[in-house]
Amino acid sequence: MSSPMRQGFTLIELTMAIVIGSIILFAAMGMFQTMERADSIADVRAEENSQLQRTQRVASRAMGSLLVMSRQDQQTASAARTAQEQAEQAVADGRGLGGGQDEASEQETLDGLADTVRQFRPRVLLEPDPRLQGVQMVRRVRIGDEGLGAPESTTPQRLELALSAPCVIPSYADEQRRLAIARLGLRPIEIGSSVDEEGAVRGAFVFRDERRVNQLGLRVFSFWWLPIAGDADDAEAIEAEQLDPAIIDGAVMLMDSVVWARWRFFKEAQWRDEFQVLGELDLAAYGELEMTTSQNVTVSWLFELAWTIGTDSDDEGDGDAEGEEELDLDPESGGGTTSSGDGSTRQGSVN
Repeated sequence: MSSPMRQGFTLIELTMAIVIGSIILFAAMGMFQTMERADSIADVRAEENSQLQRTQRVASRAMGSLLVMSRQDQQTASAARTAQEQAEQAVADGRGLGGGQDEASEQETLDGLADTVRQFRPRVLLEPDPRLQGVQMVRRVRIGDEGLGAPESTTPQRLELALSAPCVIPSYADEQRRLAIARLGLRPIEIGSSVDEEGAVRGAFVFRDERRVNQLGLRVFSFWWLPIAGDADDAEAIEAEQLDPAIIDGAVMLMDSVVWARWRFFKEAQWRDEFQVLGELDLAAYGELEMTTSQNVTVSWLFELAWTIGTDSDDEGDGDAEGEEELDLDPESGGGTTSSGDGSTRQGSVN
């Protein structure tokens, strides 16, 4: 008895099976790629949010622990600056400094006045960053359903501060960067101790051009806190060298992807992009940091200033600050009160 013949798949059936299988395979691959991109974007945004939170805490601590001159020391510094300006003007006008001084003696007097003024360094100094002259930070903020608005540009700034206590602690990423520099055979550049025996510290918030662009073609910057040399002459010499923040010992990177940022201080009913403080008479009411990341996330933080009156570690000629104030401030907050030696308490600053 013969068995029935078993028929195989026809060519049409095989072709259809291959086509259907290919469609399913490509659909699955597309779904996996979409999920992978979504995970990558989520990781980037999570890291960005973490950096933003840390930056806010650090800036809040800095704005809440300013170290400024007393009114007496501020008046002394102002008198020294006025004397320097008057002497320079007298020499420029050909009137001389009097007292029968010859040209060499006059120049020696001018140099002495300049050295005196240099020692009274600003406790807060906001200015365009001389390392990034000619560079612009550009952003395009999304406006409702109309898409991205017109490009908005600003100049990278440098904010130097004298603080009563350090505002940032190096993270694991900073230690990894230090090790990477060491593996390249480089040694971080030491610029001198910036913390004195009482804990006072001088540093600066700066931006570094990363020489790359984001998905919108905007230039990307990183945001750093740098220690500043205690000696005024050393600080000027180091600043003149325009060192890369990444190779400075003690530098801390707060953000790695910023396209636009602006510091401002509110003083006398107006916002100021350039600002300088010697003593408490110069202080503003508020400070603001606005920042846009490479993922087009924009944040704006408003900080109330709190301060301590004291002597900076590099001040030569500052008298002992009597009635020195001590901060009564939560380090995680963005402002607070100051308690003076006579028991009075003040909030913010006199605007």
